[in-house]
Amino acid sequence: MWDEIRSAAQGEPPEKVLQASNLLAANHTGNSLQFGFDDGYWVRITPTLRVPDPDLFSREPMWERWTGQEAKFLRDAEDYWFHVYKPQPGDVIVDIGAGRGEDVYAFSRSVGAQGIVWAMEPHPVSFGVLERLCRWNGLANVRALRIACTTEPAELQIETLPVWESNYVRAGAPSETSFTVTGRPFDEVMDEHGIERIDFLKMNIEGAERLALPGCRRALARARFACICAHDFRADRGEGEEFRTLAFVKEFLRDAGFEILTRDDPRYYVPYHVHAWRTA
Repeated sequence: MWDEIRSAAQGEPPEKVLQASNLLAANHTGNSLQFGFDDGYWVRITPTLRVPDPDLFSREPMWERWTGQEAKFLRDAEDYWFHVYKPQPGDVIVDIGAGRGEDVYAFSRSVGAQGIVWAMEPHPVSFGVLERLCRWNGLANVRALRIACTTEPAELQIETLPVWESNYVRAGAPSETSFTVTGRPFDEVMDEHGIERIDFLKMNIEGAERLALPGCRRALARARFACICAHDFRADRGEGEEFRTLAFVKEFLRDAGFEILTRDDPRYYVPYHVHAWRTA
């Protein structure tokens, strides 16, 4: 049935596709999940969350994951990012590499109406999802910016991979699967928007840490806590030595005055999350 709906989604009007897909969703989830189409995006709708999903019909349905999406957003943030510090109401969070907003949703909830989340994401499709996720779910404390963070202003490419979480920024000529993006030092962005303090800075940019961190020196000097994701595991599986950044990230954070911690964890990516905090 899903294969038939997926085929229809390539050419049939959204209304016809949604009628069949919502019937199937009702059989699997009762009333806890529906689908919609809004502002050019397929949408997954639960009683508490609207998630734009441009890839909805490109994969098999994940009923349990989709119905539990909000809980997963909150659980993952607690697990991956709040290991050393859990942001408080009124905090300012900077999310460099915000993706499709899965962490932004939890960050927004944690800082509350008096806090602010600055979310940077360069990929046009991911940014479109991020922007709509914030708008459709009333995340009024999020400021989303479509930029890549770099050492110097630059025009770069962001590659589009089958698993969108693996999209990465690079220099060089465009390809059939890349988009041209604007790169700017985050220190300049911080000054432009008057960001006076940073309580927590998260960076997850798929190997571009060498490119971005030198443009964040003043931002890091204002940050109390940070978590920077290195991506050596991508180098280990043969994707290129440019992804091997753990030693660089650790040294950079130490030089910026942070204490650091990595976790001994069986999940292949978690040990490359470098948690950082200031003791003075």
